[in-house]
Amino acid sequence: MMIAGLALALAAASLGEPAAPPPQLQDGGSDAIVVQGVRPSRKQIRDFVRALTDVPSFGQISRFRLPVCPAAIGLAPLQNARVAERMREVAGAAKVPVAPARCTPNAFVIVAADKGEAISELNRLFPAYFSQMSDREVRQLAAGDGPAAAWQVTTLMTADGELAAKTIGADYYTVKGTISPSRIRAASTPTFLASVVVIDIKSAAGLTLTQLADYAAMRTFADVAPERVAKVGVPSILGVLGQADDRPLPVTLTHWDLGFLKSLYATDNAYLATYQRGDMERVLKKEVEQAGREAKR
Repeated sequence: MMIAGLALALAAASLGEPAAPPPQLQDGGSDAIVVQGVRPSRKQIRDFVRALTDVPSFGQISRFRLPVCPAAIGLAPLQNARVAERMREVAGAAKVPVAPARCTPNAFVIVAADKGEAISELNRLFPAYFSQMSDREVRQLAAGDGPAAAWQVTTLMTADGELAAKTIGADYYTVKGTISPSRIRAASTPTFLASVVVIDIKSAAGLTLTQLADYAAMRTFADVAPERVAKVGVPSILGVLGQADDRPLPVTLTHWDLGFLKSLYATDNAYLATYQRGDMERVLKKEVEQAGREAKR
């Protein structure tokens, strides 16, 4: 499988010399996930889920169905290992399927001195990771002025859990299975083959490795846009990059973030987005309220 082969190469590759993190990037920080005793409103729950699932109502929400294998590149070796290990911890807490040790990486965190140059170099060396984008889309991704860029390589799985076959010479999949589609459920599910986030190291100044890893987990385990979350007004690790030193920030993944990941992976993405979102809202509400009760003890 092309992506798997490139994953091994990318994990071993160096995009230039490994970037020594600036002094402000800290190894320390609490690993416990932050809880806050706030009773969420129904509107907050709905808006948060919809902000993080920007998919048409009759589309489907993508996620990993194959086990996740995180890898970090661009920091010192011990820091890369710590970021990848923390992402595994987040995946375990959120019930995201996790591959055993010594797996082929498929969730990449790349910390780069120049985000745009790193993306352009990745496209030159490993074009398969950009095969679902046009040349213009790749250029726009590299030229973006945000502190990070994330994207996924996706495919389809049948409702029976098998990878769908793509007809040779055609741009469509052949889906066979024992489960029949319906008006609310498709015969296939979109799944990530690989997920990549490239973070500009300047935007990570002042963060701990835990904050960096938790941000990366949100960007690689789900297809989310941080700018959409900012408008909802709930605490999220997605807002930590590029902030002023005196601005209070979550020290870890928040209960909203963890609840979202749990809701995404606890619900069935064979259902159309409008129905899955309803299920996700119920899971998220339960998780956030439980975190609030525990915070009051």
